[in-house]
Amino acid sequence: MKITNSKLFDIINTLSKSDIKEFKKFIRSPVYSKGRNYVPILNQIAKLQQRKSPDIESQKLYSKIYPGKKFNSQTLKNRLSELFKLAEEFMIYKTLKENPLEKQKLLLLSYYKNKNVRLYESKYNAFNNQLQSLPENDLKFLNTLYLKREHLDFLRRQEISEYAFDCYYEFSFYSTCIFLTNLFEFGIEFLQQEQTERNYEFNIVKELLAKINIDEILEKAAKINPDLSGILTMQYFFYKAFKDPDEEKNYFEGRKVFDRISPGLSEDYKINQYNIMTYYCIIRHNYGIKKFQLELFKLYNEKLKLGIHLDINKKYFHVRTFRNYVLLGIILKKFEWTEKFINKYSKELPVDTRDDETNLSYSRLYFGKREYGRSMSYLANFKSTNYLHYCDSSVLKLCSYYETEKFEEAFSEMDKFRHYLRNHKEIPKIHKIYTRNFLKMYQMLIKIKTDAGKKDLYEIVNLYEKTPLASRRNWLGEKISQLS
Repeated sequence: MKITNSKLFDIINTLSKSDIKEFKKFIRSPVYSKGRNYVPILNQIAKLQQRKSPDIESQKLYSKIYPGKKFNSQTLKNRLSELFKLAEEFMIYKTLKENPLEKQKLLLLSYYKNKNVRLYESKYNAFNNQLQSLPENDLKFLNTLYLKREHLDFLRRQEISEYAFDCYYEFSFYSTCIFLTNLFEFGIEFLQQEQTERNYEFNIVKELLAKINIDEILEKAAKINPDLSGILTMQYFFYKAFKDPDEEKNYFEGRKVFDRISPGLSEDYKINQYNIMTYYCIIRHNYGIKKFQLELFKLYNEKLKLGIHLDINKKYFHVRTFRNYVLLGIILKKFEWTEKFINKYSKELPVDTRDDETNLSYSRLYFGKREYGRSMSYLANFKSTNYLHYCDSSVLKLCSYYETEKFEEAFSEMDKFRHYLRNHKEIPKIHKIYTRNFLKMYQMLIKIKTDAGKKDLYEIVNLYEKTPLASRRNWLGEKISQLS
């Protein structure tokens, strides 16, 4: 029987060397191990982890743990099961050790259950002060709600006083504000989902938001808790901006509140708000509203300055995000900024796509500067297996061939590109729509350029006006305008 796919091995494989060392100390404690020695078993499993060994037979593991003894499958099964439970206890211990707030909550709960009033009140005040000193984020909100709820229960068990009534009011105010904040965040998310035609038969968030008149509530809430009402107000404005994108004043009002309260927000919460603002600006930018190009550029630079541009695990610069930064820099003709950006931040791209994305970025930059030969030099021998990179590079080549009047090369590249699109099923449907629309108009451009057919010019103008989804649409529009 092979055992390395057991739940115990799953846990052990996630532990670092220092964790293993700490785990050994943990299982030596009679409080947990009840006098049994589990260290030999852990040592053997740790060796397997270090060697990255394949599955091991249970008899072989048993002989290493109990040399000279007859194999007993039930004994081994019992010890592994017991060690698994100890591993779970260790994970709880490790998590509590790394999360002081959770330790405080449990200690407070212990005083509460044991009815130790003096120690409870002392710990409550210290914990509450510690919480309020933290930056604003979801974790702080949840812990504050927990603390206020528990304190209210504690007071109810004591003699009823005016203080208890005040605490009840405070808890109700805080929890309702957090509820509304979450409601607006959910509303923003569902409005974004509607952009991809994802709808639900009954959406309780939409139903509630349609019936709440929040303006008067916000005005009064600001007098009671300015910090919390600031977050609530910001989320409300952003929600209204997504609900009615043409009412741009809502975005800028929300942005104004964000600028005011951002010093008190945690990094994760700031990132979340930047993502909301960025998405809205991209929507408006895609509609051709130029002031949102500048706003988007401002947001990008703020994120770079704050060092919050990396992916959610803070390991690397996400490729799509990196590409958006480069494209916007080129659109705004901030070529010097774009070149410095590529040079500095390309080092933070994932290793497996770094070279391709860097070459593509420089190629885009020099194409934007109308240095077509230099742009093409970065695409020489470009053979990426990533469909996004392949499609981007092929579109860039075609645009460069058109600009340099290399029409034979253009026809050859179009054939290769169409063949690639037919044979790669992993390419999303929307991406194929963009590229095929580009190819359709591009071929008409080439035909007009080479034989000046007036009928074709009329048709391509018509097609362009009716086709909002196309790669390099602005470039196509510029070339059609030149021919007209």
